[in-house]
Amino acid sequence: MNNGVYMGREEIQEIQRRRLRFTLKHVAQNCEFYKKKFEGIDLEKITPEKIYKLPFTTKQDLRNAYPLKMSCVPKEKIVRIQMSGGTTGQPVIIPYTRKDVYQWREMVLRAFQIAEITSRDVIQITPAFGLWNGGFGFHSAADAINAFVIPIGAGNTRNQIRFIVDFGTTVLCATASYPLRIAEVAEELGYKPSDLPIEKMLLGAEPWSDEMRKVIEETFDAKTFDIPGLTEMGGVGSVGFECPMRRGLHMWEDNYVIEVVDPKTGEVLDEGEEGEIVYTAINREAMPLIRYRSGEVSEIVARDRCECGIEHITLKRIRGRTDDMIIHSGAKFYPSDVERVLASYGVAHYKIEVGKGVKVFYEGDATLLQKIAKDIREFIGINAEIVALQKGELERFEGKAKRLVRV
Repeated sequence: MNNGVYMGREEIQEIQRRRLRFTLKHVAQNCEFYKKKFEGIDLEKITPEKIYKLPFTTKQDLRNAYPLKMSCVPKEKIVRIQMSGGTTGQPVIIPYTRKDVYQWREMVLRAFQIAEITSRDVIQITPAFGLWNGGFGFHSAADAINAFVIPIGAGNTRNQIRFIVDFGTTVLCATASYPLRIAEVAEELGYKPSDLPIEKMLLGAEPWSDEMRKVIEETFDAKTFDIPGLTEMGGVGSVGFECPMRRGLHMWEDNYVIEVVDPKTGEVLDEGEEGEIVYTAINREAMPLIRYRSGEVSEIVARDRCECGIEHITLKRIRGRTDDMIIHSGAKFYPSDVERVLASYGVAHYKIEVGKGVKVFYEGDATLLQKIAKDIREFIGINAEIVALQKGELERFEGKAKRLVRV
């Protein structure tokens, strides 16, 4: 089965050009927001290479469009709405047509294909089923391959473990921080995490470092895959996936035009330059967003063919979000940078407190204090106050972990 994963570069580019041309006409004709936004622009001259000539779309634009002011289809064609997370105030609502729901499923099916997930697997889906995008993409793809699905949703970790054991879960879909909470509770219940039947994990919804990956994989004796995606582009798993080569995230260019821009100036950056990911959805119907500023921080790793055979563009795994960046003593860094240091010492639970200074709390061996402080000073460039805590002193999370607290 190809399903678009292994299509050649020329085919990808031809589909991208065609779909971008169609989508720009679609939004200009059916969405008042884009009709005004594109005034004076000759859309016939906009190609994927010249998409930078179009203005950005922002999260605030989506808030202002509540409830459905940016929809490009009549209400009777909408079959579902989802809500984007991570903000307070006016909700960000994303409508879906039947075609959009199908597109989301197809993208997650690509992830399943790469991870070699089949109908023989037992797939436990721990993200929430509700307005906050999470479980539905995994569920529809798992259902499509006739796998044994456990749509358990968020929370109740003891029950999660009971089902893993009783039903023989082989694939765990979760937020990136949740497996270590599962491991902790499993040990409390008398199970060794590496003895659980889980073979593969699809983890996303938050940045997680290679060092944390190593901790998770060694704890469970399982293989992990990074699955990016955001509600504004369709949902978890919609925009790309990590291949077994672990070269980065392959982004589905036949469905999205991907750019990386300078967060301050908006200038498009070259390969190898870190900035903010900008997405343009070119295969969605109800509300395709054009040059949407995601807030995600990454860089283009390669545009050439990966060793795995995929020819879609490769991004570095997401380092953080622009609003999570910490600036202290002239250094700019993200929580994932601190996580890299901590996880290299096997630390799984931590919190970063930022105020006048930077405090890093971690659960673990207090004799590591000086080593951790030294590594943070050398690798990040700050003098942080490091505090060692006893096991269980930090708050636990069953969804996205709140690692950063500003005081």
